[in-house]
Amino acid sequence: MKRRKFIKFTTITALLFYSNIVIAREFSKDSLLILDEVLNIIFPKTNTMPSAKEFEALNYLVKNISHKSFDNDDKVLIIDGTKDFQSSFPEFLSLDKEEKKELIFSIIKKSQYAKSWISKLSYYGIEAMFSDPLYGGNSNQRGWLSVNHNIGYPRPIKLYGEKI
Repeated sequence: MKRRKFIKFTTITALLFYSNIVIAREFSKDSLLILDEVLNIIFPKTNTMPSAKEFEALNYLVKNISHKSFDNDDKVLIIDGTKDFQSSFPEFLSLDKEEKKELIFSIIKKSQYAKSWISKLSYYGIEAMFSDPLYGGNSNQRGWLSVNHNIGYPRPIKLYGEKI
């Protein structure tokens, strides 16, 4: 196993371990790797913005998709879309970065379903980048810092309306 794949595998394993067991059953390790790669294509590192990996978009998605308040239609689209993508493009994880990017752009031009799936991942990626770190994304406030955002107060203390 190559070093890069090993690091991704151990990261995904840690996510599975710490995430809700229901969602762990929904996503295979390869599905999580695919989501991680796709999110990093949608949100690459630039001179001013962090990558999806840096603001922990996958962690945010896995943590939040298992919550009862997560929109069920979105959950179905993300889970089924990932499974469909994996079965349609089993070679995806073995492609190089540029080939992955070309594949993503080509399928969203050809398929409304793929476009909806990528759009939904983009939506939750933006949420991950700019939500309070309490929710599992925006690691070390990287999203906020990248746009010089002044943090609003009071910040949440508990998740999703839990009683304090």
